[in-house]
Amino acid sequence: MRRRVTKSQEERRRELIDAARELFVQKGYEAASVSDIVRRADVAQGTFYLYFASKQEVLAAIWRDLLEELFGIIRSLMERPGLSAVERLRLAWEEVIAHMRPKSRLVEAVFLKANVSLPSQLLEEFNPHLMPVLTGIIEQGRREGDIHVTHPEIAADFLWTVGYRLFERVAQEQMKAEQPPAPGSTGALRDLQDLQDAFWEFVTRGLGVTGGSRH
Repeated sequence: MRRRVTKSQEERRRELIDAARELFVQKGYEAASVSDIVRRADVAQGTFYLYFASKQEVLAAIWRDLLEELFGIIRSLMERPGLSAVERLRLAWEEVIAHMRPKSRLVEAVFLKANVSLPSQLLEEFNPHLMPVLTGIIEQGRREGDIHVTHPEIAADFLWTVGYRLFERVAQEQMKAEQPPAPGSTGALRDLQDLQDAFWEFVTRGLGVTGGSRH
């Protein structure tokens, strides 16, 4: 007789999220079903609906995990002593990209190919937590004399919006980098580096970063 294993609600919820992540990467969001998820997690179908109302809701949980990871990177840089504001911004971008590169297939599955409107909804959810952090970095740069903007809060909003859009582009380029280059192509990795350089140039010019603090 199979022995029943008792797990906490958080453990069971986490198992369902992890199972969904694996399946979305392997099969794609659209092709993976709730039945697939519960089989992978080894639970009854009804158990899924104790934690999630739909497949889209478990996708939202995966999204929140990813955004929490990104927010954690930015927040930790804000708390790291001895960094200038420009260094915090540059390191935030570099560390976010480095953190997400090993997860390129997950990003592709839940970010680029899932046919849902979650991103804008979840961004609104995270904005009240993220905006004060970005605003704080920009205000630090103004005190240091390296960043020259009139309205730090508006600048932070633009920075996050542009950064999020660039994250989409980087995710697309990262997936291209895993494919064989087309004949005559310079390669997606070169495109990816160009994209990052263009983003940083745009950010520093937009924030009025003085020449000596751009790099």
